[in-house]
Amino acid sequence: MGEKPILYIHPTCATSYEVVRHLASKGLLDGVKLVSTSQPGASAVLREAVWSVPWLVVEGVPVATDPVSPKEVESILLGEGPLERSDPVQEFMEAVLHSAYAAAVSYLHGSIEPVIDTAFVSAATRAPLRGLDVEEISREIQSRAGELYAEWEDKLMRALGISFVRELWWASRGELSKEKLRELASPENVGLWLIAKASIGRNGLPDKPLPDQERLEKLAGFVQRGAAGLLSRIKREQEKILGDEEYWRLLAEKLSG
Repeated sequence: MGEKPILYIHPTCATSYEVVRHLASKGLLDGVKLVSTSQPGASAVLREAVWSVPWLVVEGVPVATDPVSPKEVESILLGEGPLERSDPVQEFMEAVLHSAYAAAVSYLHGSIEPVIDTAFVSAATRAPLRGLDVEEISREIQSRAGELYAEWEDKLMRALGISFVRELWWASRGELSKEKLRELASPENVGLWLIAKASIGRNGLPDKPLPDQERLEKLAGFVQRGAAGLLSRIKREQEKILGDEEYWRLLAEKLSG
């Protein structure tokens, strides 16, 4: 038998949380090497090209990432293959939407071209498990990059708005009010966050890292208008995860560095 599949997670990721809880309930967690991207020694984003979490690697090849259901991860680990899915190009765009990093890079650049990475395409489309040609899919995405970004820009903006609120909630240690959120969600602050979110050092920044003002205003306006609902959503999500003592005991037992 080969090496165990590797499941990269972050403890506060809602999908990671659901997948870990499900695998534990099915007695399958011992069948994977669980690695948290929170561990500096893992350096997963840089070394292993982990674009999003959860990120499942089988025999050294990325085979799944968010959006992914706990049941689909279970099926893959049992050798039953991924659940039936749709058009690979749309699957890739859904994965960009669900990766705060990829979404931020795309929105900052005004293009999906910087995130058309073969490892990301492989995981997003389950290509190795479905016999798909990653290079061929990547070429198709590249040929449609402008059309796809235009179609998905508003969705990316909204997903980033949720990420922005979540990270402000963390930064405030859970004490963020809707009034403070509205105050902080200025185009300048959103732009500052976006530049930081989309870069590792200066890696990932556009040649001229001056964000498009219209896109910043759209993102800031979305957060300001939806402050109460967005904050309530994030508070429920994070308090559920952070308050689940059994889950944190499980992670302490199972996580690899």
